[in-house]
Amino acid sequence: MNIELAKELLSFHSCRNEDIDDPRWENGFLGILRPFQGELNEKNFIEVMECLKVLVPEIQKENIDRNIVSDIMNIIHFTRNWVSEEGMLTRNNKLTAEQTKYLLAWSDIIETCFIYLLEDASDIAFTDYIAYCNNEYF
Repeated sequence: MNIELAKELLSFHSCRNEDIDDPRWENGFLGILRPFQGELNEKNFIEVMECLKVLVPEIQKENIDRNIVSDIMNIIHFTRNWVSEEGMLTRNNKLTAEQTKYLLAWSDIIETCFIYLLEDASDIAFTDYIAYCNNEYF
């Protein structure tokens, strides 16, 4: 994956890409949550994290591309919002406790990684993600 593809994929995962007819839009990280069909897709989380790996040099630039920031913040914000007590997924009883646990964990892992990358701490940015991949996060 190159930088341009990583940016494009993030735009679909965040539902910020204008090409709403592309299946990547409705099948992305946020897209599958609206409307939620009952199944999470861990591959979306993994792809977001792999995009972050590719985008490390971009994120650590003095002037970061605002689209990267918006895409990541949308993923974090809307996931948490929709999973919150008053959020559409919780309010409408769409999620199991296990699904809620995973969505919040994925959001936390993405956020922690992004913050560390912004602070030029790439040596520890992916620690939680590695733990998750090694079944050591929960």
